[in-house]
Amino acid sequence: MRIFTNDVATANALERAEGRVVAVAWQDPLAFGRLIAGNDLDAFANARSFAYASAHWDEDNVVEDDLKLRNAELLAAFESESEVYLLFGGSLADQLSLAQILGWLSERPINEQAKARLMTVDGPLAVFDDGALLEIAKAGEIVPAGTHAIYAVAWDAVSGADPTEVEAALERASSEGLSSLATGLGRWLQELPSVENGLSISQMQVLDTVRLGIGDARELFRQVQSTEATPFRIDWEFWQVVDGLCSGADPLLTTASGQPFLCPPKDLAFEAFDAQVLELTERGRAVLEGRSNYLSGPFAERWLGGAKIDGESPWFWDYASRKVVGAAAAGA
Repeated sequence: MRIFTNDVATANALERAEGRVVAVAWQDPLAFGRLIAGNDLDAFANARSFAYASAHWDEDNVVEDDLKLRNAELLAAFESESEVYLLFGGSLADQLSLAQILGWLSERPINEQAKARLMTVDGPLAVFDDGALLEIAKAGEIVPAGTHAIYAVAWDAVSGADPTEVEAALERASSEGLSSLATGLGRWLQELPSVENGLSISQMQVLDTVRLGIGDARELFRQVQSTEATPFRIDWEFWQVVDGLCSGADPLLTTASGQPFLCPPKDLAFEAFDAQVLELTERGRAVLEGRSNYLSGPFAERWLGGAKIDGESPWFWDYASRKVVGAAAAGA
């Protein structure tokens, strides 16, 4: 029995539950860094490796090899004679991974598509013990054509450059009762710059938590995670959000020592990382209080899927209407 699931811990639990199970973790923080469009998984692995390397998570060639090995496992599974089980939770990370797999599968032969057995759980998978996870996976059912199509559309949307396509995919998912996908896409759209102050919701969560007196980086991560209805970020991804707010000529956050914020690459002494205390700058306070707009001054460029967030960004998130709006409507 072959199972593709959300992370290494879940894959290990499934294999512990039954020796004949082969479980593969489809683990990639897809809310971080650029996503390239299309369903060529090896091309994606190549492009994705540079996002990891730029964050100092690993060497690009190591990341590319690991992702291509995972891709080969997926191809071999669907080319085999056996059914293939997909087990994912309800977080944004899980739903994006599932969308990537089903997007790829949508271009495979019909007989391969018919081998997929899908089970999604609205909440996290980590709350289930080994045996329960396996029984949940075994209950997977053939993916309906409509579900397959919606997830494929969702992947095209998040890896594309137009967030209104994500909005359309969300509406379609909602109308078809795919609540986890719809919720995930809604959370994704909140990572656009807001009309009010140019910040994503993650950036606002970080700044607001620091304003409340949480300056320790690890505790900051825990506190921000607790504000998420369904947490989806890994800590290494979170540090990149913090680093962006600490970057540039006039940052929103700074360290109490005045030294640059240290993201934790593999070779960093964690004593130095843990010694950091984060503080709001005057600009950070002004932006958070609505007296200034983040995008009106220097800021760290970033990617949201296939959309680049920079000084020319044409799309914003309007919390009042809960809609994506263009630069003209946002007054930018």
